[in-house]
Amino acid sequence: MTKQFRDISVFIASPGDLAPERNVFKETIESLNSGFGDGAGARFIPLGWEDVLATTGRRTQSVINLEVDRCDLFVLVLHRRWGQDAPDSKYSSYTEEEYYRAYHRWEKTKKPEILVFFKNVDEASLADPGPQLQKVIDFRRSLEKSRKVLIRSFNTETDFGKELDVHLRAFAKNDWAQLEEKLERTAIDSEETKAFLETLPLTADRSLVEAEQEALTLVRAAIEAASAGRTQDASILFAKATEGTTNLAVLSVAAEFFNQIGDTENASSLIRRQTALAQDRSIAARHYMRLLPGGLTDTIQKQFLETMLAQEDPEVAAEIRSIHEEVFGGGRFEHFMQQLMVKHYSSAELVALARFLGTAEGQSASQKQPLVMQEAMNWGQREFMRVMQKRYGPLEDDSAAELPRLGGEDA
Repeated sequence: MTKQFRDISVFIASPGDLAPERNVFKETIESLNSGFGDGAGARFIPLGWEDVLATTGRRTQSVINLEVDRCDLFVLVLHRRWGQDAPDSKYSSYTEEEYYRAYHRWEKTKKPEILVFFKNVDEASLADPGPQLQKVIDFRRSLEKSRKVLIRSFNTETDFGKELDVHLRAFAKNDWAQLEEKLERTAIDSEETKAFLETLPLTADRSLVEAEQEALTLVRAAIEAASAGRTQDASILFAKATEGTTNLAVLSVAAEFFNQIGDTENASSLIRRQTALAQDRSIAARHYMRLLPGGLTDTIQKQFLETMLAQEDPEVAAEIRSIHEEVFGGGRFEHFMQQLMVKHYSSAELVALARFLGTAEGQSASQKQPLVMQEAMNWGQREFMRVMQKRYGPLEDDSAAELPRLGGEDA
């Protein structure tokens, strides 16, 4: 019996500055259709203006709007540009027209579901946006205020592909409601930040004119915006507060905020300035260690230990593990690694490493390290035994103890 598939039409709207993301959109759908879709009984159909070009030979907005009208899921992606001017429309761009056409249909029928992605923008541009970016900023503010559509941020097209994959899977499995979480509020509540807050003006009085006072006032306003879930406002206020400032505390709090919202590019930029101003490489080293995937160093240690102890007597192995925990546990190894980085790396190198680690590729590469190291250790163990057998002949089960051992008494 032929399996019945449910067709899910997904429309993507975006200005021309997001060509890589549009390509990832197509690749993600192709990947899902070749694997996940079969199991879920779903088939995703990508829609967008490229498809209209292919069938009509021209970019006709009326034809594109028909695609919007029939989609099940509407995906809008924005970065710096607001879209192509629309002189024949009541909207300021064709991208805006496509969004509101989908949104007004959703208001009436609760279809299509709408997902809006924003690619993170550097802090300098947030502090002084041009007319195109300002429209994007204003639009995000309106969405955060209404809280009626899903909003997601991303750094790279790789991040975008991963997020899109998660949401398409959820839609196909009818788990969309679980994604409609409440607007996230960013709690910037480290001990350093709490102490810093005590030094700030009590209110966000924008009439303060001194540069230092203005920066502190903007930081308080930014923290208030973040706590209220106004991420876009908080990003702009932090960008303005850090523009040209030499206040290390201001830079630190802003970096913490950008780290929390996943904007590692801006966080790394602020850390670089902190490190240069303070002439303290430990700032960059802490930033790098913070970006390491959770439990990575612990996993690497345990894998190395288990490989080394594989042939040991259980009682001896247990005692060695206990000693290992006392030596390396409680964050002592991470602290030692941080000190090593400060000792051997320059500030520029530390920041460059952190910037890579903050990307999707950097996170993925770091998470693969334990597997790579484990395979390398397994290879070494096999090769060691191969050479031993070549020299001493086939080994009996209890003869390994009689062979020379690396690190033994005679080493």
